[in-house]
Amino acid sequence: MPRIDLFSYGDVSPGQSPASFYRELEEQVVLGDRLGYHGVWVTEHHFRMRGEVPDPLTLFARLSGVTSRIRLGTSVVCAPFYHPIRLAEQALLVDALSGGRLDLGVGTGIASEEFAAVWGFDRSDAAARAREVVEILRQAIDDGVVDFEGEFYTFRDVEISPPAGRPARDLLWTAAGRNAVSLASAHGFRLMIPRPLPLAERLRINAEYRAAVPDGEVIHLRSGLVAPTRRLARERAVEFLREYAAIYLRTNWRGGPDSASFDDIADKLSFAVGTASEVADRIWEWTEQFDGTEETAIQFQGPHVAHAHVLESIELFAEQLPHLQADAARTSVPWTDRGIPARPAPSDLTPYDDAVAEPDVSAERVPDRPLTGKVLT
Repeated sequence: MPRIDLFSYGDVSPGQSPASFYRELEEQVVLGDRLGYHGVWVTEHHFRMRGEVPDPLTLFARLSGVTSRIRLGTSVVCAPFYHPIRLAEQALLVDALSGGRLDLGVGTGIASEEFAAVWGFDRSDAAARAREVVEILRQAIDDGVVDFEGEFYTFRDVEISPPAGRPARDLLWTAAGRNAVSLASAHGFRLMIPRPLPLAERLRINAEYRAAVPDGEVIHLRSGLVAPTRRLARERAVEFLREYAAIYLRTNWRGGPDSASFDDIADKLSFAVGTASEVADRIWEWTEQFDGTEETAIQFQGPHVAHAHVLESIELFAEQLPHLQADAARTSVPWTDRGIPARPAPSDLTPYDDAVAEPDVSAERVPDRPLTGKVLT
């Protein structure tokens, strides 16, 4: 059965500030860490888009210090928006801070004209750029040195620090999209299937991945809400569903918690609502539908859902975790704290006298060999 994670899209409720959302999310993740959830996944969004987390890795640097066990996953970092060497360094720093708990989901993201203009690339190149970024990340993690020449990025002999404590196959996840199956089959990466996608599309992507990577792993991102009673859960979830129906289904759904269409909308949005045991049953059904799933992440936090109700969902559903996760494989590779070569001081030193010059910072840390890099825009 699947490992069970939390998931946040970064939605705020009307009138809520991003800062208050960050505080609430931290409280939710700390609770999930204490109650035995396997991981948490957070999406990256920018500007006027829904979702208020522009930099999940910075958020995870914070969360790694207030949690001890829960894994920290990006769903996803939008690869074309990053300098790939900087992304590698930042990800490896977070993995070191957390003791190897980072799951770096990487994808193209939404490559709108606005985003392409801000980050200085052609929208039509986004998927190809993302593919090159993934290969640069793989080199940075597995080799510790990036030596890459592509259409958009070129680097020569760039040594990465901090060094990776586990292989790229364990650290990187690829998001379902144009590059996903080919990248996964080449390197054995795990696959993330976002929500909401039509069921037929989910099944197709899942089947292609399983055929290409027989020993791979898949995570499905879902939504849900849990309450002490089924009726209460539906009452609390109805405005969450209504807003997501408008966004993702482009429909003005006016039904209520008792309407006949409630379950149809919930099903189309990959949304499980009810008591803890009812939501657990829905996860079993989803798992069987895909002939097994290694990981399922549930978004309890969403628009119009009170923070107290999110915490209650997390706590109530935790009672189902021992049963759901009883035979779930824990496949993450243990993190190794690797050292680095000595960074020697210069050897061509003059004897000291009181006429020694002022510090010459222009010569500080000059590498023994030249490093070159080029990013084409």
